[in-house]
Amino acid sequence: MHKQKGFTLLELLVAVALGLVIMAAVFKTFKSQQDSYVVQDQVAAMQQNLRAAMYVLTRDLQLAGYYSNFDRNPCSIDWDDHDNDNNTSTGTESIRPLIYAGNNVSASGDDIKNNTDTIVIVKAGEEGRTLAAGEEATGGVIKLSSRDLDGDGQADLNNTTKKFGLLVKSDLRTADFFEVNTASGNITPPGGLSENYTAGDLIFRADVIIYKIDENSTHPSLRRKNLGNNTGFRVIAEDIDNIQFRYQLNDGTWTDNPTGNEARVRAVEIFMLARTAHTIRGYTDPNTYNFADNPLTNPSDGYRRKLICSTVKTRNIGL
Repeated sequence: MHKQKGFTLLELLVAVALGLVIMAAVFKTFKSQQDSYVVQDQVAAMQQNLRAAMYVLTRDLQLAGYYSNFDRNPCSIDWDDHDNDNNTSTGTESIRPLIYAGNNVSASGDDIKNNTDTIVIVKAGEEGRTLAAGEEATGGVIKLSSRDLDGDGQADLNNTTKKFGLLVKSDLRTADFFEVNTASGNITPPGGLSENYTAGDLIFRADVIIYKIDENSTHPSLRRKNLGNNTGFRVIAEDIDNIQFRYQLNDGTWTDNPTGNEARVRAVEIFMLARTAHTIRGYTDPNTYNFADNPLTNPSDGYRRKLICSTVKTRNIGL
């Protein structure tokens, strides 16, 4: 019988060692590719959040002052509703119903991330029609045969969830933003009306749209609320780290806070900073993000960030 030869113990150990080296190299390559995929996936989601948020905000800004621009008088309500109590009797601001800016808000208990800006956009809502024969607003009292403003069979004005409306003269010489004080019947707006309105003039439900970044430290989000139909704050985009605004006035100058000059705003520059949903292994953010009056310098954390900027013309303010 011939002798059968096999692997010696030394040969077997060498083969196992070589196999382990090869497997380690394969695992390292796989892990590197997996980490790269995770990073790219997070960056893509971050960019998508930025695009979505900028699109929604831009559309609202372009409509700021839509029909409400013709109201020349300041109106006193809780425009920003930072405490989310839907109570317009406290914390009021007296402005024309156009645009309202909160610059580097740092109040406690308002669920707004410190040192971020807020913005309020006022405009006529989609529900609107002309006043019919027999309908009028005179002597500070609004008399409507129906509160259905868009023909869908549903009332579009009440004193709880659809609290604000807008009367506009047919020749656009003036308008009145008003607050609804009754569930049904005649409306007697607090503060009265500056003009009389009759058949042929226009009436709308009014939008009062509020944007803010919430205080969630893990996943701060850009939120939107329409105070005009009481939708509550809804998430527009997650992982938005900061938002800042600059306002161009009708003389070409720029300001971070247009308080008292809202009617002179002709464009709004938006600075929006997003970050990845999770920290990136082995990464530390050393960058400086310059926007408006409150730059973010050297965050020194593991999030990747992206800053985008857009200038939006307020087409309806100043008409």
